[in-house]
Amino acid sequence: MSKKHLFFDLDDTLIKCSGYFYDIMDTVAYKFLEYDLDYSLKEIKELFDEIQMENIAEHGYGPDNFKYSLMQAGSRLIGYDFFKDNLAEFIENETKILYNHPIELIEGAEETIKYLYEKGYNLHILTKGSQKVQKDRVNKLPIKKYFDDYYIVKHKEKSDYEDILTSCKLSSKDCFMIGNSPKGDINEAKLAGFNTVYIPSADTWALEDEKIANTKPKTYELDNILGLKNIF
Repeated sequence: MSKKHLFFDLDDTLIKCSGYFYDIMDTVAYKFLEYDLDYSLKEIKELFDEIQMENIAEHGYGPDNFKYSLMQAGSRLIGYDFFKDNLAEFIENETKILYNHPIELIEGAEETIKYLYEKGYNLHILTKGSQKVQKDRVNKLPIKKYFDDYYIVKHKEKSDYEDILTSCKLSSKDCFMIGNSPKGDINEAKLAGFNTVYIPSADTWALEDEKIANTKPKTYELDNILGLKNIF
């Protein structure tokens, strides 16, 4: 019987992450509103999401993209006063935590990973974003010792999954992708033939949210990470 390979998303699957981005987005958006704009809070966030998606397509995910997208949104909304009041420095200071925020495990992550490791599964981390930032997070992960290796990709697309299958000489039927993003963790993995496990998170980025494809291979849906013990 082939040995199963379990690939885990990092942010908001193993560790808490997106909440930091949302908090900063709120802080910066309210700062913009101090300039008596003809925009609502909702419209400011929509503009930011639009700019960020354009930047992600070219540069990928991560704190740098988030920070500079905030700056672009601010300069577009506020104009001259954005530069006069040096709001770029304000954003720079607000986003510093994103490069080195505390590593806080999702509840149940340590217990579950230890269980799977002791059951003999091959465990891997597959995350997207800045190579430097994500590598630092992985190296600080309290449960890193249980994982065979880790992969950091730009987008988490079908081709990324296929590249891993090729480089590791694995069969997709023996691989499971486990994560909280319907788009990157589930649907793109399914296109490459991975089995998938969807664990929703309240902090999943809205632009990563889409309907899970009703296609094979099967997608398991769990309430929390501890539910993996009932599958494997």
